[in-house]
Amino acid sequence: MRRITAALREWLQLRARLHGEYRFHLENAAAELRSLGMSSRAAERKARARFGSRRHLRTALRELGGDITGLAHLLCLHRVTASAWLQPALLLAAVALILLLSPSPRALIEGVIGTPLASDDRQAVQLIAAGWTPAERVITAADFETIRTLPTLTGVQRYQTIYVRARAARGARLASIQSEARARTGNRRIWAGWLFSETRIMTGPAQMVWVLVWFYVVFSLHQGLPSRGNGRWLLYGLVVAFLHSLASLMAWALAMQFWKWAPSSAGGSAGLVFSLLFVAYMLTVAIQCRHWRSDLNQRCPVCLERLVLPLTEGTADRLLLESAITESLCAYGHGVLVESRWSRRFRPQESLPGLVGV
Repeated sequence: MRRITAALREWLQLRARLHGEYRFHLENAAAELRSLGMSSRAAERKARARFGSRRHLRTALRELGGDITGLAHLLCLHRVTASAWLQPALLLAAVALILLLSPSPRALIEGVIGTPLASDDRQAVQLIAAGWTPAERVITAADFETIRTLPTLTGVQRYQTIYVRARAARGARLASIQSEARARTGNRRIWAGWLFSETRIMTGPAQMVWVLVWFYVVFSLHQGLPSRGNGRWLLYGLVVAFLHSLASLMAWALAMQFWKWAPSSAGGSAGLVFSLLFVAYMLTVAIQCRHWRSDLNQRCPVCLERLVLPLTEGTADRLLLESAITESLCAYGHGVLVESRWSRRFRPQESLPGLVGV
């Protein structure tokens, strides 16, 4: 945050300096014209015409570095992209943006964590009757009155004239509710299920993808574990990987919310649309994994800053003799990262002076 603030302050100072000089020369030109007998309004209009349109001001801002490109350049100069806090901050911002875009943030969160937030909603039960004909799928009035007397259910009420919704009593299991309802009513077609299972956002495919990805995360962390500063480096890698998985799962849940409302979700092309969406999601996860590992491998295990000044010696197309070896320095003098085709290790170097101030 300190680096971003410094870059923004310098960028705003550049813009203020240009606008200040522009106003100074504009006021001097207007004063000169008023001394020649022109009115204040005419003098100001003539002075603005002399200095040209605002396009000239934008050109001056670009040359001075006060435009968006200049801001990006200042962010690089202040090493904002090298900060260990940048990636977690961007992922948290993405999570917040997803919650803002979601039509039902609570349902989205419940779909990701796999359980309702309110304890009462975790006990909500829905009873339905299975059958081939519409008449068989209706819980009759007699069955409904019998279900109301079950001690394992409370708050029994009709839903859409053919279903029954209720709350399970404390300690009541779904299997016992179903067996008791069948025994009391004599209707073997009655099925009981948790209401949350029927209404939750489908995040199972995305969760399965990330279960497999976490095997890759653990393997990558074990393979790239440095000999120095391994505790901080390992914790940072785990936290960033968790934020990647959280943002990715929430993005999938948001997509499922929008897809459920789309007309194609109920048509014949629903399977094709879902398959394309799932393939796009897997490609996005692959890009996230590659970026996560590449960024983590290019960080100093002591200060977690991105390494600088990479120098490659040797030839990339040779495997054994004079193969390519790349050395990258820590800007704060903690050591050198030595990478080759066959190995990767961080060499501590206490005597190396820092390249930038802490």
